[in-house]
Amino acid sequence: MFTRADFEIFDDPTLKGRLNKIYTELDPKFEVFGAQLQNELAVATNREFTLHIAKHLRRFKNPPMNTWMALSESSRGYKMMPHFEVGFWDDRIFVWFALMAEMPDKTDYAPLLASQSEKLLSDFTDYDLSYDHMTKQKFPMSPDNLQLIQDKFAKTKKGEWLLGKVYLKDNPLFDRPEALMADIQTTLLKMVPLYELINAK
Repeated sequence: MFTRADFEIFDDPTLKGRLNKIYTELDPKFEVFGAQLQNELAVATNREFTLHIAKHLRRFKNPPMNTWMALSESSRGYKMMPHFEVGFWDDRIFVWFALMAEMPDKTDYAPLLASQSEKLLSDFTDYDLSYDHMTKQKFPMSPDNLQLIQDKFAKTKKGEWLLGKVYLKDNPLFDRPEALMADIQTTLLKMVPLYELINAK
């Protein structure tokens, strides 16, 4: 499904051209893969998830630097609640379990996340962390980096809490698209217990 050729979408320097390629080439893949993930999440959680695909409706000049789909339990949106994201930059795919700055009570989650530090360090040794979904910056899982993300999320207005994986386009998995898609799905589903814990707060 996802292949290295998908990154060529970002070679188009125009707003109209890049958006058209996102809408016609990448969004249909999001629809198919998103429906698959909806089913998997329903089985894993006994909850109903809604698929949200970025539409970039507020862009009038600069072409989008990235694009994504999100899965949340609300049909009205996703940024204000814990959710999952899968998306593209021009050189990577990202898979995140995300708690964003838009969450109205985000600081209430910080103690619970902090209490899970030991388990996160043991269960997600090969995962990445970030505190800003709108940049490519990421940090490998480590005690210091986990504390950094925790502090940014708890103490700064724009701080976010993101756990997941990044697949750079030179990753050998892109030579085997079926294996890539399976790995992305496994990456996301492994974070379901954490989602359940956070969602039960």
